[in-house]
Amino acid sequence: MSDTATTTTRRPSLSQTARSAQAKVVGAALTISALLLAGCAGNSGNDPASTSLLLAGPNTNIVVTIPAGWHQVIDSANPPIPEMVSPTTCMGNQEVSCATGLARIGTLTAPTAQAAEQTIEQAVTTTPGVKTGATLSQGPGKVGRHDGYRHRFTFTNPSATLTCEIAAVPSGPTTPDAQGNHEFSVVLVWVSDKPGAPKPEVIDQIIGSAKVVGGQPPS
Repeated sequence: MSDTATTTTRRPSLSQTARSAQAKVVGAALTISALLLAGCAGNSGNDPASTSLLLAGPNTNIVVTIPAGWHQVIDSANPPIPEMVSPTTCMGNQEVSCATGLARIGTLTAPTAQAAEQTIEQAVTTTPGVKTGATLSQGPGKVGRHDGYRHRFTFTNPSATLTCEIAAVPSGPTTPDAQGNHEFSVVLVWVSDKPGAPKPEVIDQIIGSAKVVGGQPPS
């Protein structure tokens, strides 16, 4: 998938989503876990001449705008989950391990937006080598123009301290599935404290750019 790929795919029916929800959540959790030891040193690689990029993906009912100086990564462990990292100098097998910023999106089912956020948060905070820091903000908040749930916190790994935010927003039919779950899309963004890393303000920029493109009208 190229950096500017905005391929639109047909959203699966709610029954299809329900059947695949567990696999998608587990896949997202495992992939996030594999990335949390990232955050090693690197230059931000910002290029003023570059333009912003859209991060989107198949069966993912949300898109976000990523600033210049980031580029898209395809994770061989779970290629369907879209992500971008900064700096652009992170290449090849080290694209993620040298990242000083990371953005990832996904769609899953859960009873509430808070439960969807907590599913991803648990993958972050239970990863070996990660120590949970402080909660900086938590509760209902805007995800783009939509009402959702956001949690910003810090964590450390062996090489860095990272500021992370996970945001969840409804992105599917208002009618729950047979288990009482709804569809939510999540945005995860973190930045490290390494020299040249993106500023924490980029977290609000990315989450504030979110647009739901699935079961609800685009906005």
